[in-house]
Amino acid sequence: MRVLVTGSKGMLGTSVSKVFKDHDLLLTNSTELDVRNFDQVMSWAKSKPNVILHLAAETDLVRAEFNPGDAYMTNHTGTLNMAHLAETLNVPIVYIGTAGIFDGKKKIYKEEDKANPLHHYGRSKYYGELAVKQYKKHYIVRAGWAMGGGPEVDKKFINKIYKLAKSGAKKLYGINDMYGNPTYTMDFAMTLKNIVEKRPEYGTYNSGGKGSASRLAVLKEFIKLLGLSKKIEIIPVTDKEFCKLFPSGYPKTGSEVLSIKKLEKSGLSAMRDWQSALAEYAKEFI
Repeated sequence: MRVLVTGSKGMLGTSVSKVFKDHDLLLTNSTELDVRNFDQVMSWAKSKPNVILHLAAETDLVRAEFNPGDAYMTNHTGTLNMAHLAETLNVPIVYIGTAGIFDGKKKIYKEEDKANPLHHYGRSKYYGELAVKQYKKHYIVRAGWAMGGGPEVDKKFINKIYKLAKSGAKKLYGINDMYGNPTYTMDFAMTLKNIVEKRPEYGTYNSGGKGSASRLAVLKEFIKLLGLSKKIEIIPVTDKEFCKLFPSGYPKTGSEVLSIKKLEKSGLSAMRDWQSALAEYAKEFI
């Protein structure tokens, strides 16, 4: 199968390149395929892919909040362009969604729950969902809190913890009232592979790691895996307390926990419990 992959140099893209290695991969970065550039996007029609994995996105919440135009151009307009390419080729497109489209008022979210994003990142990604839904042959696969790619690629929570620990931090603050699904990109990539190979019913699927966790729980577990529990003091704080210490510049949600029951019933989920996945991923930092 010939697979066109946008954003192949990112956290998920590096995992996809490994997991999909038995397929003919067209791996692109933002220079080779700028999803915001309609003409450049359509020029890839000549490559005749059998499926499109649209991974390219603006995922930095702070940058999205202070440069919303760029976020919407990438996450909405870029997705609209890629959906148009897929429709022109009459091939399926897989769009990576996010739990960040929800407002956090529920403890756990199903696929059909109403979106109510609180920040530009979540809103731009939700508009991306609406864009891709205009084309019948689509899969929207939502992820939770991403971890993957290792120290050189990971831009999220795990690598931020690692950098602080490596710099000699003696204490770290863990938020105890924010919850999500830590989502290992290798497991997520394998789930995507199962979807594009088995072709279940088109539509939306949640695919976070099994089990929910607070930021505090993830912090404690990772520090323990690094063997630093006795060297670093972990201080529990609420999100409100954390924001007073370290202002973020964007509103946060109390819960981004996704139910993955629909995907599990399909038999295509490769998602493990987050502790097992984190234990495997932590080996890249030791």
